[in-house]
Amino acid sequence: MRIIVVSGILLLYLILQPTYIQHIRMMGIIPNFAVMIIVSFGLLRGSVEGAIIGFALGLLQDIFFGRAIGFYALIGMFIGYVCGIPNKKYYRENYILPFFLVILSTLAQGIITYIFTFLIRGRTSFLFFIQHIIFPEVVYTAALSLIVYRLIYSVNERVEAREKVRRKHFS
Repeated sequence: MRIIVVSGILLLYLILQPTYIQHIRMMGIIPNFAVMIIVSFGLLRGSVEGAIIGFALGLLQDIFFGRAIGFYALIGMFIGYVCGIPNKKYYRENYILPFFLVILSTLAQGIITYIFTFLIRGRTSFLFFIQHIIFPEVVYTAALSLIVYRLIYSVNERVEAREKVRRKHFS
């Protein structure tokens, strides 16, 4: 059941990213829903599942929207793994940690993307990139992150409740 639900969320992201998400663009910046999804699953399910979902979502981004296969897959896997580390040590109802992890993850992804896509091509205007692309994306993504975390949290709670009932029937 969990695989079907997660696949549905990833498919929904793939459908919405090139269509409706483009319409919520502000000042040329789109919120990074991929990072929000990866951080949410990492926190709720742990490092291994966070890394798997991060890799899968990143690979889908590479295939459908990227220029090279594997770039966003590796970044997504890293973000999912790192954000899954505090899984057992924090309360899921706490919204402060997901908020800050989304900020840090979006910032890290932006800097890594800058290094590997712009700096290599000789574009060295790092301050411009920080001020006009990375920072606005971090703010916009963080502002929407709590809504996305809450949605994924409620979906995860339903799936876990269903899994618990199924385990009782088979025990």
